[in-house]
Amino acid sequence: MVENIALIQEVHQNKSIDESEALALEMLTKISLETIAYKRIPECTIEEIFFVMYIRALMMDIPKIYIKVPYAITENFKDIQSIIDAMELLKNDKSVMILDLLSNEVHYKGCGCNIIK
Repeated sequence: MVENIALIQEVHQNKSIDESEALALEMLTKISLETIAYKRIPECTIEEIFFVMYIRALMMDIPKIYIKVPYAITENFKDIQSIIDAMELLKNDKSVMILDLLSNEVHYKGCGCNIIK
């Protein structure tokens, strides 16, 4: 997973492999996922794969990240708050837009998400 994340920095920002992998490991460590650093996709959960994709998106030169139907990454909505909390730990200057069904609005109550109808 570290190699997968680091590739963005290596290709788009011309950073060294060591520097890129160190940053990737640092990001995974922030959300207590350093244990997946050297695993392959089949060894990871859907939530872990989501965070790898999210970290990759944070490293891209794009101002806004869109996440479509986040409940697809978790078995139940009780876990969505822990996912949002972890996203907040990683957040940088990017804007994150979560696209979900209006009927699921109640599950985001109290979190740092902007709800646009």
